[in-house]
Amino acid sequence: MSPHAIIDSHIHLYPRAELHSLRWCKEGHQLYGQHSAQEYLAASRHLDAAPDQKLQGFIFVETDRKSHIRDEVGWDEPLRELDWIKRVAEGTPRPGEGHETQHGRLCLGIVLWAPVPSGAEAMQTFTQKAAARAGSTWQRVKGFRYLVQDKPRGTMLRDAFVEALRWMGHHNYAFDLGVDTRSGGYWQLNEAVEMISRAHEGLSEDQRVTIVINHMGKPDMRSRNTAGNPDAGIFDDWKSGMTKLASFEKTYVKISGAFSEMDALPSQAEQGEQGSLKRQKLLQGTLMWVERWLREILTIFGPERVMFGSDWPVCNVGGGGNDVSWMNWRSAVNEFVRHHLNAEDQARFWSGNAVKAYDLDLLDDSPPV
Repeated sequence: MSPHAIIDSHIHLYPRAELHSLRWCKEGHQLYGQHSAQEYLAASRHLDAAPDQKLQGFIFVETDRKSHIRDEVGWDEPLRELDWIKRVAEGTPRPGEGHETQHGRLCLGIVLWAPVPSGAEAMQTFTQKAAARAGSTWQRVKGFRYLVQDKPRGTMLRDAFVEALRWMGHHNYAFDLGVDTRSGGYWQLNEAVEMISRAHEGLSEDQRVTIVINHMGKPDMRSRNTAGNPDAGIFDDWKSGMTKLASFEKTYVKISGAFSEMDALPSQAEQGEQGSLKRQKLLQGTLMWVERWLREILTIFGPERVMFGSDWPVCNVGGGGNDVSWMNWRSAVNEFVRHHLNAEDQARFWSGNAVKAYDLDLLDDSPPV
């Protein structure tokens, strides 16, 4: 693999025809509209001009569709989402869905919703149903996510939840951990530590589930002291929780999602005629804002367990819009890693760690685009 290939470890895709199935996206929301492969490639198009980096592909992460775990009826919309991403992966679009045959090779991995709180037996039943619908695309399903960021205390510590994680480890699936320490509280990190400890207890390394932490745990990057530095109490609480999580060797973290935790950047239109100059200043400001958080993540997890993710299209909300947000984040992160990682570790960050964490099977006929 080229050392300059980028695997975007965290994107969401959904067609206009299925907007009604999203739990969080109502009419009038900034992200209400089609966000498919064509829109994603438009957002990352400026990468074509970068001489040292090319997009290898992405990992699709479930989009929090309407669901519940009371019975199998609650699985309907997540299974329809699997039908959707299957069409993307296999290059079999329906009219107006915003993807084409050649886009299928970009979908390198899939992280599905799953009824994790219902336990191992429910996981087995769900995956059997999902695999039957997915056909050959099932080989691209590399993990599952059940968002806990908005769930009550104790959710991650229920016996059934832990049993489901142990089941994932036995079957070589990763678990994407979606917590929100800014909105939900730093207790979520401590609960996650206990959850992983119980999920790994008594198991050999190869049987332990891999945990991939989304968006650096979503820390509160908006709270700063009078000197403009991160609030010490908030930063230390986050650092303590992430350090505990990093003590588990099969835990990785995505450098992603920061625009949702910062003050919003202006759109390209708002930048006016001097857009290019303003953009450079904005990127410098973005890097200054997030650098301490990134340095700490790199120190805690090391270069072998951090990976790039854009969180597209959610990054559009705070990152300046679809014309600039993907590149705003990639450029800010690229500036950071150039100064803190050697060439080998940069290759790990942009692609290699995602391959390892998700056990991706890269095809020889899937060159960078």
